Amino acid sequence: MINKLSLDVNGAKKLLPERDLFSNKGSFGKVLLICGSKNMVGCCYLATIGALRSGAGLVTLAFPDCLYIPLTSRLTENLFLPLSCNENGFISKENTTLLIKAVNESEVVMLGCGIGVTDDTKAVVKDIILNSKTPLILDADALNCIADSVDILSKAKCDILLTPHPGEMSRLCGKTVSEIQEDRESTAIEFCNKYKVNLLLKGHETVICNKECTDIYINKTGNTGLSKGGAGDLLSGIVSGLFPSMKKAGESLFSSAALGAFIHGLTSDFLKEDFSEYSMLPTDCADALPEVFSFLSNYIED
Repeated sequence: MINKLSLDVNGAKKLLPERDLFSNKGSFGKVLLICGSKNMVGCCYLATIGALRSGAGLVTLAFPDCLYIPLTSRLTENLFLPLSCNENGFISKENTTLLIKAVNESEVVMLGCGIGVTDDTKAVVKDIILNSKTPLILDADALNCIADSVDILSKAKCDILLTPHPGEMSRLCGKTVSEIQEDRESTAIEFCNKYKVNLLLKGHETVICNKECTDIYINKTGNTGLSKGGAGDLLSGIVSGLFPSMKKAGESLFSSAALGAFIHGLTSDFLKEDFSEYSMLPTDCADALPEVFSFLSNYIED
């Protein structure tokens, strides 16, 4: 019997860890984000801001070095790990050894936003999955890179969270998007049970299932203002930024995903009246994160 759960503001407040007065940047974890390609620059920004605004102490962005100028001119509070890229602007597999070292020196790793699907990125993603001792969040093209070899998930030695939208989920599980949307919960449970991974299935009432298939969260925040490219990158960054503090407080990658989805959706709910669901952008949601965290931090529980 699976426990079907949902978060309200009270529940989110309880999950959000208190920050110790005697903390420093090392207290809040090292986050590694592996993102981007020549034509996918914005995902790097959104994921990084999401992680920084969600409490991470040190965030390192690993990205193709052809993006150095646009990213370093806009991002200032994170560390940079430029990677060699091929002639088409995608991460080269020559970076694998460097990346695996960086992965295992981090507290959580988010991999996939905008990296593209090439022979090189497939090799990088698969090598990281097989060699990581650090919890992994696999999003976007990291999922597309393993769509033809999903069984690799069963060989991983670390905790894994997948964050697909229905199209990516279709490629992973072989069901059509219509079949997935008709029974999102069962699709998530079946997948988690088979591969022993955590899953965040994006969409209206996002479904988050744990790897043990004992608990499932149905997220109730959010609106169609999030239905724009880049919103998922921001979500993955938020979950990444939350995880180190939540882990320290005894919570899991699954709980971090549930709280991250709640907060991500709440940013769009906060903006709905002033921005409308038509005009809000993922960058607007990123800018609303301080207001949302302030609201939760100062909320007086019922």
